[in-house]
Amino acid sequence: MDRKDEAPPIIFTDDGWILSASHTPVTVDDIRAKMIDGYAGTGGSFWWSIGDHEVYQFETQQGEIFGADRTSFDDNLRSFVHSPTPGVMPRIAQNIRGLIDEVGGPMTALTQLTRKAGLPFFPRIRMNSHYDMDVRHPAYGRFRRENPQLLIGRPDESISEGTLEWGIRTGLDFSFSKVREHRLSIIFEVVERFDVDGVELDFMRHPAFFRIDEAFGHRHLITGLISDTRRRLDELSRERGKPLKLAVRVPPTLYDSMRIGLDVGDWISERLVDIVVVGGGFIPFETPIGEFVAAASGTECAVYGCIEATVMADQRNLRAAASLWRNAGAAGVYLYNFYTMSLDWNRQAALELSDPEGLSKLDKRYELVRPRSYEGTSGHSIAFKYSSPVTQLPVSLLPDCLGNISPGPKFKISIADDISSSLIDGSLDECSLRLHLEQNSAPPGILGVELNGNILPPNAAVQISKWRRKKIPATFWVQYPALIKDEVQEGLTQQYALDPAWLMNGENTIRVWLDSTSGDPIVINAIEIDVGYK
Repeated sequence: MDRKDEAPPIIFTDDGWILSASHTPVTVDDIRAKMIDGYAGTGGSFWWSIGDHEVYQFETQQGEIFGADRTSFDDNLRSFVHSPTPGVMPRIAQNIRGLIDEVGGPMTALTQLTRKAGLPFFPRIRMNSHYDMDVRHPAYGRFRRENPQLLIGRPDESISEGTLEWGIRTGLDFSFSKVREHRLSIIFEVVERFDVDGVELDFMRHPAFFRIDEAFGHRHLITGLISDTRRRLDELSRERGKPLKLAVRVPPTLYDSMRIGLDVGDWISERLVDIVVVGGGFIPFETPIGEFVAAASGTECAVYGCIEATVMADQRNLRAAASLWRNAGAAGVYLYNFYTMSLDWNRQAALELSDPEGLSKLDKRYELVRPRSYEGTSGHSIAFKYSSPVTQLPVSLLPDCLGNISPGPKFKISIADDISSSLIDGSLDECSLRLHLEQNSAPPGILGVELNGNILPPNAAVQISKWRRKKIPATFWVQYPALIKDEVQEGLTQQYALDPAWLMNGENTIRVWLDSTSGDPIVINAIEIDVGYK
């Protein structure tokens, strides 16, 4: 059996939320009850983030431990992550110290607990960070504070605010050997000192590693770092008598990965990586995971699709994405930012998303959405925008998008369901199409819609003021268990009941136009197709 065959069907990730818990001290038993017990027995794997911005939340001997050199914390210091939750900094520091005193530290606790639970365990290393943060903040890190010349934006360099260059300026520049050596020192420490099953190098936090005009030409430098990691893992694998796997999380396309300096195709073909997680989970239905699967054909590399909880948390969406990815040949699903979900939610998610046959007859929601996570001017948002492909939405329908004169925009949305077989066995129930518009009032003319060549009757549309989307609130990272809530979205929804026979397995085409020569443009922000079963 090769390494791909051994790949778990679902990967649960955690950003170390429990160290931010409102009560102190956090104990080993707390970690077991609120984290590990939720994943044990699911058949999945558990991956845990060790820190950010060269400040670490484990018992490191090579790096800087969060708050280790502080006796007081100033909530007035700006931090994209910490400022929204005053008082969180001393809790993190106290909980790290408490776990070091109790058992040796968070990493020691996790390796012991996951081993006992029979749960494969990977530390997750954020390869860069572009968070907006005061340099005096304890999460900023001495490495950058003492080496500002190693940043993508050079000291005293004037960069226009809001540009891509401005957004990634605070990240480390991997063209410097000192930066790569620091990263390798932490990577080697976690795999050498602790009983882990592998390590993840998270290149989506945050996806910029070089100055923009140098990134493509410097891609061999990151490949060198990957090669060094591979060699060390192979050495440890021989010493320990078990394989240690190397996983990477990368931008949504091979092209965009290479453009920013990550030659993922080469890593796969040269057999340097065992697992590739595709994308940040922001555009799951427009992520071409098939190109990664094709690149991995004939190798032992397993490919996973990523789902981001702050973008979509509706179980129907998760089922649809998982079905599409499995149909394309992916090994499974990587859940990001779902880490404070309840034990029951984790087990139900694993049960559904790990079973392709069972998924085939469960309700699903396929969608195209405006990539809201890229909006804003912070380094956090701009880094994602920099590394991501152009998406189909949003689109403005202009008054001259007339059905008989101008064809109007076409949208492509793929469906994994076997519609033909389901029509034959009678298992399909209600199916629908929804167009979510930015406007709060009805368009002045008739909105024309065509699905796979079938024109939907205009008078059959149901208009819904506002629309709801299931998401996990932004405060999820300090709340256990997290609750999935309906977030009200502004705008008008046009909903159409569909004849299921109009849908097809694979790519579906939707064309939209206005039957009006006057009025303001109509902006489409999201398109959804629901496939329901009896």
